[in-house]
Parts: sequence; C-alpha cells; structure tokens
Amino acid sequence: MKPAIVLLAILVVGGAIVWLIDRLFYHKNEAENADETDENASTDATPAQGCTDEACGIRSICPSEQILAGECRDEVIYYDDEELDSFAGRDAGGYTADEEEQWRDVLYTLQPADLLGWGQSIKHRGLVMPASIQAEFLQLAAEHRTG
Repeated sequence: MKPAIVLLAILVVGGAIVWLIDRLFYHKNEAENADETDENASTDATPAQGCTDEACGIRSICPSEQILAGECRDEVIYYDDEELDSFAGRDAGGYTADEEEQWRDVLYTLQPADLLGWGQSIKHRGLVMPASIQAEFLQLAAEHRTG
C-alpha cells in the first residue's frame, strides 16, 4: 500500500509542476501574442488612402494594390499582348468599347497562374488598364488566390 501512496504523491507533485510550467511560460506567451494581434488589428482597420475599392475599409492596404503587389520583377515579360503597348499613356477612362475588348481578349486568354505576372508586366510597361478591365482582372485574380 505504501508504494501506491508514494507513486500517487509523485504523480500529483509532477502534475502540479507541469501545470505551473504551462501557466508561467505558455500562457504568458499567448497573452503577449494576443496583445500584438490586437495592436495589429487596430491598424489594419484603417482604410487605405486613395483607394477606390469597395472593400477598402477593412484593410490598410488597398485590395487591388495587394493583388498587384505580388513578387516584383525587374524585367518586362510579354504574354502575347504586344498590341497593348499602343495604349501607353492612356488613362483608365479614355478607352473606347473596341479598345476595351482588345484588353478583355488578352485577359481571358491568360492562364490563371499568369494573372499576377501579367498585371505586373502591364505596370512595368507604363500601361493603365481600362476601369472595367481592371475590375474584371481583380475579380479573376482574387478568385484564383482563393480558389
């Protein structure tokens, strides 16, 4: 009977030590991480300045800029879209319906994995997508990221 009581006492003392270690070290780290998360959450709730996206109020980075940011390349890569270079210097609202259709033809022939690279290529080449095409591009890119 005495060995059973000694074994029980060892288990109780060992359990108490493990519980104390858990409380002191692991829960302290969780509390610190929770404080950092709360600080980050408060800064992420500020809308991005100059963003025109509808979802702008929930992030500090404009969703369209976040999608286009991706991995930046220094080189210009063409996606069989050299004809779009003729639109250099145009603003998003200065396209005719036929010109928007040229953009749309390129956009919808891209592989989903090429969307972000194409968006970066457009920016590096000094091109601005028509507003309607940019909305479609952002929707396709967001679907590809989540899908």
